[in-house]
Amino acid sequence: MPSNNIIEVDRHDDAIVEIRLNRPEVRNALNETTALSLNAALQAVAEDAGVRCVILSGEGVSFCAGADIGEFESGSTTPASERLATLFKPALLRIVEMPKPVIAAVNGAAAGIGVAYVLASDMVLMARSAYLKLAFIDIGLIPDGGITWHLVRRVGHARAFELAATAAPIDAEICQMLGLTNHVVDDESLHKEALRWARLLVSQPGQAIAHTKQALRFSALSDLETAFEHEGHLQDACKASTEFVTRIAAFHDARRR
Repeated sequence: MPSNNIIEVDRHDDAIVEIRLNRPEVRNALNETTALSLNAALQAVAEDAGVRCVILSGEGVSFCAGADIGEFESGSTTPASERLATLFKPALLRIVEMPKPVIAAVNGAAAGIGVAYVLASDMVLMARSAYLKLAFIDIGLIPDGGITWHLVRRVGHARAFELAATAAPIDAEICQMLGLTNHVVDDESLHKEALRWARLLVSQPGQAIAHTKQALRFSALSDLETAFEHEGHLQDACKASTEFVTRIAAFHDARRR
């Protein structure tokens, strides 16, 4: 799982991998090379059976300033829909679909398409100085990268419309109030807290964590009856695992004491 100069990949405690955008000079804006490298890094951790949790972060003062407009709009005739499908969609779907949890550790600004990577993650930690900004309307565009799908489900139509139509920065405290982040932490504690949460998740039964993520993602797209049925199938798989047998035995042993 090699790093390169624009995507740094660090392994912590064997089972935890941190993928860090490393273009601080442009606030980690995603040009074509960076987007493809990020996709490759996410694919590698998704396929690595030894990895059980992923942390997504950005080097420097920003998480991700969005797409590198200077590169993409410099005489390009490629339709935006094609760029979205080839450069961004694979990585964003991989975050959602991989069985291991992804934690976004947001320092500074997450703007434009950068917000999509935050909203696609399973958990979000934000530094106190961090903020989200749906900057698309400022240049006559709409939120993309699945942002509209995530946002309207989190905050409802009226609030989602306001945030998208005004492009006002959404600071960390407001993000927590709206359910867009799990926790707000002091800036200097962000990395340590992300690792703490990753270690907590890794300490849980791996199959149950994977199936919990899968069940929640599936249920967001399903009616209640279908979700019940899907939960049942996943629960059967969990109960057949050695992790369940070991932990239920420990539970019964503890009750007998």
